[in-house]
Formats: sequence, C-alpha cells, structure tokens
Amino acid sequence: MKRLLVFLLMVFIPLFIWAQDDADNPASDIQEPEDTESAENNEEPQEPAEFRLKNRTVEISIANINVDVSNNFIAVTDIFKNPFYMLWNIQEIIQDPVLVYRDNIVIDIDEFLKGFKFNLNAVIKPFSFNFNRNDEWGFGIDIGHVNAVGHVFVSENVMRLGKAEDEKVDVGAAVFADVGIPFFFHVNEFKIKIRPAAYVPILYAKPYITYTHKNIDEGTYIETVYNMRIYSLVDMDNDIKQGLNDNARDIPMNNMGYDFGLSVEYPWNYDLDVGVNIVDIPVPFAAAKLHYYSQIKGRAYVDTSSIDLSDMGDEKKKDVLDDAWENEYETKYGYDSGGKKIYRPFLMLFYADYRPFDSRTLSLIPSLGFSLNWLYTEIFSLEGGLSARFDFANIFIPVLGINYNDRKWKNSIDLAFNFRVFEFDFGLSMQAQDFVQSFKGIGLGVNFGIKFGW
Repeated sequence: MKRLLVFLLMVFIPLFIWAQDDADNPASDIQEPEDTESAENNEEPQEPAEFRLKNRTVEISIANINVDVSNNFIAVTDIFKNPFYMLWNIQEIIQDPVLVYRDNIVIDIDEFLKGFKFNLNAVIKPFSFNFNRNDEWGFGIDIGHVNAVGHVFVSENVMRLGKAEDEKVDVGAAVFADVGIPFFFHVNEFKIKIRPAAYVPILYAKPYITYTHKNIDEGTYIETVYNMRIYSLVDMDNDIKQGLNDNARDIPMNNMGYDFGLSVEYPWNYDLDVGVNIVDIPVPFAAAKLHYYSQIKGRAYVDTSSIDLSDMGDEKKKDVLDDAWENEYETKYGYDSGGKKIYRPFLMLFYADYRPFDSRTLSLIPSLGFSLNWLYTEIFSLEGGLSARFDFANIFIPVLGINYNDRKWKNSIDLAFNFRVFEFDFGLSMQAQDFVQSFKGIGLGVNFGIKFGW
C-alpha cells in the first residue's frame, strides 16, 4: 500500500504545480495590441485545421469481452512454449494441441508457500447502444451485461502450517447481470455522466473458513472449520433451467436491486481536466436479494496427541489413526425467506487528464481512489495508477497503463482502431498481486470489442 501511495503522489503533485503556475501567471496569456496596418501588409496564411474523425452520433457496441486471471506463483511461460515456436509450428500444433505445453511445467514452490493468491474477473457486454449529440449531451442503453469475479487468498502462515488460532482464509465469488441507461450532459463547464442500473445477482458466495494450529498435551492439533453458504438465483438442488423458467417473472420483485454511477469532469486549465468517477453507488433501500442457498458446513482436524506408538501393531493401527483425524461435514439446500442483501463493489476514483503539448495527441492520466468490496475479508482497498493515452486523429488510439485495481497490479496496452463506421478494440495485460511479479506474465488478461455506427 505504501508503495502505491508514493507512486501516485509522485505523479499527481507535479501536474497540479504546473497547472497552478499557469494560473498564477495570467500575463503570459495577454496578447500585445496588433499593428493592424502591419498585419494587413504582412498577412501570413493560416494553418489548415487539424484533421480529426468526428465521434459517432449513433453507436452500437457488441461482443465486448474482458477476461483476466492472476496468481502469484506460476507464469504462462512456465506452462506454454515460446510463442515464436508456436507460430513456426502452427500446423503441427493444430493437429496435436498438446505441443503448446512445455515438456516440464515448473512451479515456483518458494513463491507458492509465501501465500496462495488467485483472482478472476470476467466482463461480458453483449449489447450497448449510444446516441451522442455533438458531444453536448447523449444517452444510451446497456443490455445483459454480466460480471463474474472470484478470489482466493491463503496467507503464508497457513501455507506453511504455522501456529495460528482461527486465522481466516479469504475466499469470495459472485456473478452479476445488469441493465443500465447511461446519459451525459453539461452544466456550465462541468461534464456530468450518470448511469442508473438495475442488477440481479446470479451467484454470491463468501465462505467462512478458519485455520487453527496449536500444540496440545504431547502432540499437535491442526483444524480447519468451514461454513460455505452459496446463494443463488434458483434452487441448485433442482433443474436450473426449469427453475429460471419458473421464477423469471418474480425476479424483478424478489431479486432485482438498483444502483447508479456518477462521473463529473471539470476543465481546470487549457491543458488539464480533473474529475471523479464513482461506480455502483448503492441504494440502501433497493438492494438486490437472493433467497436460495446451498450450504456445506463442517470441520476437519488432525490430533497427533491421540496417537499412542505403543498401540501401533497391525491389528490396532487403523483404529489409532482413525482417532487422530476426522472430517465432519453436512450439506443442505434451503430457502431464506428474508433474503440476503447483496451490493455490488463500490469504487470512487479521482483522476486528471493532462495534455503536456496542448494537444490531444498525448494525455497523461493519473488516478487515485478507493474501493469497497464486501466479498473480501478487508472490504477497503486503495485504487490508482498512471496511464498514457495517444490519440492520432481519433483513428488509432493506443493506451498504456500501470494501475493498481481490484487488489492487483495491472500493466496493460489497449488499442482502438477507429474507421468511423466501424471500430475494433483490443487489449492485453499482465498482472499480479506483487508489483515486480506483474511484469513476469504470472497473470494475463485480454479484452476486445466491436463498435459500429455513424
């Protein structure tokens, strides 16, 4: 966390100092009176306006997908062969896909034992429509957007079976679907975007898992207690498809929740805009609910103090070992009439858009904020980073970024190819929970999308 704060402060502070310097020196913007006679005799040709594609008035976005996975101990290069090898031997690989894997898959055991960390995030946006009136106001509709998230964090102490008393293992997963109606407008110099949304949780799980390791009598006691209640939209003990058909009409009344997003941007100076982006602001009295649940509850332990070496004969060996460990569990399916209230993760991010050459060609975009995610044991997390956006006539737009989002460092490159009537977006990222490891390909992400209109 300290490393992230230092990194972001080093980026933000110079930008506002430069902007303040310009504001403190208004004389630099005052022009001397023109000599009209001299100007008439020495007219210089005006430079032609810079060519730039206009933004689309009507736009349809389809098949916008983003998937990323990260961990802390194994990289893609540890599993798959060199990409140049795969391209050179593409025909053989098509016939035998096993050839893409390395002969010896290597796992860094030292990093693995430092703590197991795994993140998954998938966003699928099958359809969006937007109308933009000369960049002054606009509206849209997002239909069927789906977001799936999951994580597993196991501490180094647990991985190494260290001493502990009820130490928690951080696990969580959720799947949401939503429909949103984004729109934007201007109030004086402020640009305001609002996105009210109705969302339905399809799956939500925050298992309770604890680990205990202590010395008792003349032995060791290791115990894991777990209570995994997985809430779902339909009864998982019956036919899921039939359950969706039977409950479809009741979803708006029984399961649907509401939240909204808000973005405000202000032109601080001619070369600097500042703003705040707030995502999924919860409405307390309109939270989503899930009623059906599947529950696995139990306890597993090993107690070496119960092992009597003097009774380890062949006839009693099995009984002695059975007394030393146990795995008790029960599984049940139920219906919670009150329902479990479920909120989506909340994000507030302050950002700046600095154009050092007084042009759209290059923008430096630092950001800093925080998120609240109720799937984690510690719901609060810092967010932020730095991106560089290049804009070549609104035709080719690459964006490079180093950001800390969703509790992992993400190094990304996103490319937009805009031909006015058609646009193709594609991006790749490397990510990991550790800053240094995020450059090693331990976690990877890919996103792409298609837009068209005029």
